[in-house]
Amino acid sequence: MRLAIVALALAFACSAIAATAQQKPGADPARETERSKVARSVTGTVKTTMDSGLVVVGRETGGNDKEWTFAVDRDTRIDSGGKAKTANELRAGDSVTVTYTNRDGKIVAQSVKVNAR
Repeated sequence: MRLAIVALALAFACSAIAATAQQKPGADPARETERSKVARSVTGTVKTTMDSGLVVVGRETGGNDKEWTFAVDRDTRIDSGGKAKTANELRAGDSVTVTYTNRDGKIVAQSVKVNAR
């Protein structure tokens, strides 16, 4: 019985060490959770759209252009000249500013504003 308890304790300790080793050096889980709640924004142009998301080529302030894939949910507000739209109504080439947060490992658009050309 003692041997089984020691073996179980050893297995638990090894798994804890492995989980700790997988974290980024200096990573603070509390800080990562807090950071994911901070809204950030990307300005660029729409590449493609679908019911559940959109792809934008653009940049955050001070960053370089890259391709961003945003999930769109029922809480995402899409505004074009004061009119509400759906993601499917956006067109390739539309200039947009997307405000987003990280949620459950996804980049989720909180709002999409179509910019005047």
